[in-house]
Amino acid sequence: MQVELFESITRYVANLNLDGDTLRAYTIDLHRFERAIGNVPLDSITRDQLKSYLDNLTSKYGQRVSLATQNRHYASLHRFFEWCLQEKLTEDNPMENLPRRRPNKDIGEVTPGTIIRSLKKDQVEKLLKNAQTTREKLLFTLLYTSGTRISEALDLNIQDIHDGTIHIQHGKGNQPRQAYLAKQTEKLLAQYLEERGNPTSGPVFVTTHGQRLSYARARQLFMEAARNILNPDGTQVTIHQLRHTFCTERAGHIDSFVLQRLAGHNDIRTTLRYAKVNDTVAKEAFGNFDEWQEYKRKTSLGDPRLRPAN
Repeated sequence: MQVELFESITRYVANLNLDGDTLRAYTIDLHRFERAIGNVPLDSITRDQLKSYLDNLTSKYGQRVSLATQNRHYASLHRFFEWCLQEKLTEDNPMENLPRRRPNKDIGEVTPGTIIRSLKKDQVEKLLKNAQTTREKLLFTLLYTSGTRISEALDLNIQDIHDGTIHIQHGKGNQPRQAYLAKQTEKLLAQYLEERGNPTSGPVFVTTHGQRLSYARARQLFMEAARNILNPDGTQVTIHQLRHTFCTERAGHIDSFVLQRLAGHNDIRTTLRYAKVNDTVAKEAFGNFDEWQEYKRKTSLGDPRLRPAN
């Protein structure tokens, strides 16, 4: 019995255990592919069709999609066909060994993951200054100081935050985790809740009508506050860069495994992308360790200068 593409995608998506944003991205990518080639039998899809589809992906403005976007589509399709193979809906995975698009260095493309864009201190300050309400300032500050993902922040309920700890119920992969409130974020949270009459339950971030703030609206508010704040290559900064900034500022200053826990990374290799230790950080770390060793040596020798005063 032949299974058609649309039915396969529907069954696959229903079995995914992913957070809202990731699930939405997979669903959009797969249905875009289905619209492009039609609701054909799964076994009729060829490697050449997939290669042609990926090579000719364009944005809504008719421009070729970025390397990162194409690689996301590649991953979505590869994972989908791998699931179909496991479920015996098809006899092979036509995505297997299909080469990925190589970066075109002539137009400035780089392999995704080699550059992590973060914000500078003055850019963060400008963003917070441009925030129109306490709600926006709290949201941006939370992302910047706690390292939470935007989806995690918007899913938060008031009762999820207590004693300086943020209890994230549905992190990436639908896994619970913890993050922590900085003092400035704690003050903004108290101010925001006071403006709302100090509710003790319900969503942290709400609209003027009391509904949970959506990702689309949060992104729009960020873009309004981030007007004229650009990356070095002239592209517009994004709300996700606040989390990147959290990780970048701490990388090299705290243990990578601690940063992995704070950021909620499942794989330490994701965290190590941020750990580009520069000479200043390396010299500082060496000096601190050297001083500590000298302190221990003098203590063990009974140096009178290190004895507590009577």
